[in-house]
Amino acid sequence: MWHLFGPIVRWPLHSPGRLLGVVAVAVAAILALGAINDRGSGPDTVSSTPSVMALGRTAVASDKASTSLPGRTATPPGTKDGSSTSAGTDAFSEDPAASSAIVAAQEAAAQFVAAWARPDLDPVSWLGGLAPYATPELRQALADTDPVNVPAVTVSGQPVQVAINAEAGVFDVPTTGSFVRVFVELVDGTWLASDVQPTRSAQDVTAGG
Repeated sequence: MWHLFGPIVRWPLHSPGRLLGVVAVAVAAILALGAINDRGSGPDTVSSTPSVMALGRTAVASDKASTSLPGRTATPPGTKDGSSTSAGTDAFSEDPAASSAIVAAQEAAAQFVAAWARPDLDPVSWLGGLAPYATPELRQALADTDPVNVPAVTVSGQPVQVAINAEAGVFDVPTTGSFVRVFVELVDGTWLASDVQPTRSAQDVTAGG
């Protein structure tokens, strides 16, 4: 191999001029190759720039669209103002359904007493006034009652809960006279009075009697 490449290698060494010429040619070739590489990679770099800019414009347009739609808010879901106020409650909250049932039962007891304490009515009108608030059994039991014997009082406050479950409850209704104990039952989705025990003193109610 040396007898083929030896003369080529020795040729630039015969004189300083040849050596400088070879070096100049080599440098020119290296610079030319570098320029070609730069031109080859240039389009990729330039073409990637618009893509990045386009993505940026798309993101900005998306943000503007999301903030300009009617009804959209910046409040994350689940916060006080952003959520739809979930119907569920946490483990320490009072059950809204149970609270609503108690209120309905209390109102039923108070409405019954308001209709019951009407000694100014005749027996027929008095018994008819109880119809929306009493069970048929209670109305039957009061059919022979003379309204004159019913105390002339009015409801003066919120009924006091004595006991209640999903189907029945007991409340002491405060009046301008004594407390009136009313038993209520849930009948076809409506709370109705099923029994009444008048003339209970405040001391009896406080003592739980």
